[in-house]
Amino acid sequence: MTGTAAARLDAAEPSVQTHFLDAAERCLQRNGIRRTTMVQVADEAGLSRAWLYRHFPDKAALLGATLIRQDEQFWADASARISRRTSLVAQVTEAVRYSREQHASALVLRLRATEPAECAAILGAGLRQAMPGMAMFWRPHVESARARGEVRADLPVAAAAEWVMRVVLSLVTVPGDAVDVDDSRSVRRFLNQFLLPGLR
Repeated sequence: MTGTAAARLDAAEPSVQTHFLDAAERCLQRNGIRRTTMVQVADEAGLSRAWLYRHFPDKAALLGATLIRQDEQFWADASARISRRTSLVAQVTEAVRYSREQHASALVLRLRATEPAECAAILGAGLRQAMPGMAMFWRPHVESARARGEVRADLPVAAAAEWVMRVVLSLVTVPGDAVDVDDSRSVRRFLNQFLLPGLR
């Protein structure tokens, strides 16, 4: 990179960080967590290691920021799709469909499956610690379902939101014979038969 180009990047700190995060994401896609190094990321970005360390003090900080950025994008996209559905069962069905579509390509999901310990360490918490945050995603949807009368009025929203998240995680990651998780009609029937009665 020329001095002029480097100066332009340095003048826009967020752009420099984005450049490094993009490079780190490409390295993670190719190599996973264990085999990605700071040297690789600097080379991928076309910038010096010194410049990389100026923005990210170590590998954990860099990869953590990379995975969190992608995870936030996944949930933002999921929220946009799920919010277009008008019933809780339709929303959960859409969540399963979206997650199944993304499962093979979403970096965070793939790394959680292939390098769970490393992914947990990089993100600062394992799935146990992540569950409350993921359950929070479902709270407004459960509250809206309660307001519409789809579920009982005295339903404990926090517990129900966690249960919905556990159902989604189970369907996405541990498919079985009772439901075809890649067929939305099958998922909807399954949820109407088993999820909704528990909430009513």
